[in-house]
Amino acid sequence: MRLKYWWTCLALAAILGCTAPRQIMSETAMLDTVRQQLAAENPDSDAAIIFSQALEESRSTDPNKQAEILDRALQQADEARQFSPHLESPLPDGWPKPSLPGLIRIKSYPAVRAAWVRASAGNNRQFMTLFRHIQDRQIAMTGPVVMGYPAETAEKQMESSDSMAFLYRRLDQAATGQFGQVQVEDEGPLRVVSIGLTGSYREKNFQIAAVKLRDWLQVHKEWEPVGPVRVLAYNSPFMLFWRKYSEVQIPVSPAASQGRNAPPPSEAKPENTSSLSGNGTVNPMAAALPREQQTTLVNGPVAVHRQLLLVPK
Repeated sequence: MRLKYWWTCLALAAILGCTAPRQIMSETAMLDTVRQQLAAENPDSDAAIIFSQALEESRSTDPNKQAEILDRALQQADEARQFSPHLESPLPDGWPKPSLPGLIRIKSYPAVRAAWVRASAGNNRQFMTLFRHIQDRQIAMTGPVVMGYPAETAEKQMESSDSMAFLYRRLDQAATGQFGQVQVEDEGPLRVVSIGLTGSYREKNFQIAAVKLRDWLQVHKEWEPVGPVRVLAYNSPFMLFWRKYSEVQIPVSPAASQGRNAPPPSEAKPENTSSLSGNGTVNPMAAALPREQQTTLVNGPVAVHRQLLLVPK
């Protein structure tokens, strides 16, 4: 009888997975690990943003909770490094990679050539109009598809998009101009506050995400919205809904009180010389690092790590 009991326990362990509990480091060791991993990351990566937000939060919270914050950041940064959505088409040249679902962050996009249909004809009709456009001109499909919403979307329930765009792979690809219902135009660099989503492309899901972005902007007064909500849809209607990925975004710029001297989104680059930000003030993220690991963070996407928020899943 006892032997049967132990065999049952072993079978359950095999089914459920028998893993040793993860060891929790001391707070000092954890802080050193976070600083070291942050210094090794691309300053604009999701993992770097998660680490810098955790360092900022840990400095202003109850000391008893600091270890918990840093440990959570290490886990979330690992998730960010491993995250890879199911992309069906290549991104436009220079396009930033999709972000970890739930992470609210500032993102910068380079100039891009886009084919737009601006008519409230429903997503399916907009899509097919654009698909015929690129098919007739033998232009390869890229992702994501951009869905634009009216400016008043910020104040009311989101409905169907009133515009849609396919993005060309390169700025020098094909020609700009009006082609029937399709307007092909070059768009300049863009900075947005963004949140990644997984799941079906329902307006309700986009609405919830847009509310989170507006709440984030209410807290982070150093940024102000400068355009309506847009959605980047990375998957086709044929993708299983639980594997779909999208990003909901609001275009932003530095608030007037913060000055307008930030470089364009496509020009923001880190330099390894000091811990001063682009406006000459000490960057709190860089100041958290040992001096030999400090990095210059200019105003722009790599200078706003302390302003970023990870929304709980």
